[in-house]
Amino acid sequence: MKKTLLLLSAVLLFGYEAKVEPFDTYKIKSSVAGSVVLSNKNLEAVNVKNGLLVRLDTKKDMIDLNNLKKQAEILKQEIKNQEELVKRKKEEYETYKNLKTKSKTQKNLKFYDYINAYNQLLNLKSNLQNTIASIDKLKDTINKKNIKATGYVYKIYPNVGDYLAPGVVVADVYNVSKEKIILYVPLNEKIKPRVYINGKPSNFKIYKKYSVPDSKYITSYRVELVGKGLKIGEIVKVEFKD
Repeated sequence: MKKTLLLLSAVLLFGYEAKVEPFDTYKIKSSVAGSVVLSNKNLEAVNVKNGLLVRLDTKKDMIDLNNLKKQAEILKQEIKNQEELVKRKKEEYETYKNLKTKSKTQKNLKFYDYINAYNQLLNLKSNLQNTIASIDKLKDTINKKNIKATGYVYKIYPNVGDYLAPGVVVADVYNVSKEKIILYVPLNEKIKPRVYINGKPSNFKIYKKYSVPDSKYITSYRVELVGKGLKIGEIVKVEFKD
């Protein structure tokens, strides 16, 4: 019993043991639904930059996109033709409304004819805007079906042929641009500013220091250190000195 107490006292006096972890962990999720046609599992355990992890089937999307683009071109031509028609209808009405030889009924008919043509032009323009919006939305969906990430790819989950629903986890990716060490310090213990790792000065700094007890270790508070140069997964001894 005395030996155990002495060992605990030594840990508190001289430092803490902790595991080096990635700075952050991301769960990459699919934001759209689709069947998996490519799963780059060869990227597991590789540090990538904007690497393609998984691709979902886009065949139908590409067909729909091509049809929408054709529809947009047709609408543009119809708008051009309708604008010319509206111009002529307006000119006719402007001529008629000043002629004393034309009755009010005739003038009204020309006006209504011009307004109907103008309203058709507005409808065509509205259809074009809706079509362009549908094109942009479909392009965004196609882009989201190429699921990419930057960082250390730890695990890619889906296989070719799987069907993914929105929100399904695709991969676990680590930010390994720097490392993090998490410690649980007794509530009555005050830590000093300089961080020593394995008995040597380090570039690690206090990143976060919580002022309330940890929810799991209720007699301690959580301290996070961040720095570079250590191996992830390594167990290290941490000390705080003036």
